Amino acid sequence: MKKKILSLVLVLGTVFVLTGCGNKPSTLVCSQKVSNINVEINANFAGNKVKSMGLKYDMDYSKYSDTYVETVSKQDFCKTVTSAMSSQFTLVDCKQTTNGKNIVIKSGIDISKLSSSSLTGSPSATKTELEKQGYSCTLK
Repeated sequence: MKKKILSLVLVLGTVFVLTGCGNKPSTLVCSQKVSNINVEINANFAGNKVKSMGLKYDMDYSKYSDTYVETVSKQDFCKTVTSAMSSQFTLVDCKQTTNGKNIVIKSGIDISKLSSSSLTGSPSATKTELEKQGYSCTLK
């Protein structure tokens, strides 16, 4: 399951090589559900340049007992996600919360550690490419 999640997030890094036109600020929010995890990736653009990125994992444990959820929620998922992503992204300000039977991980992605070519691309073209990968995207 970790490999699926990692591969979903890695897709985002590869599609930013697309180019396009425009200088209007915009936000691209894409999500995809894998097993019991809803993965959401967001990127804030200024024209065709990514200015900030973040991710959110919302893990749904509603099918499990309260005791199980309590035990699982004591795990440090920020550490797990950071470790899994370390070869591609540096995560910053990772926070883990429990909301009922959902465990939510939110983190920023340190774009200063990414190549400048990875941070350039048309928001609409990036949206199209991520949708081809099975994401549901909204461009605001």
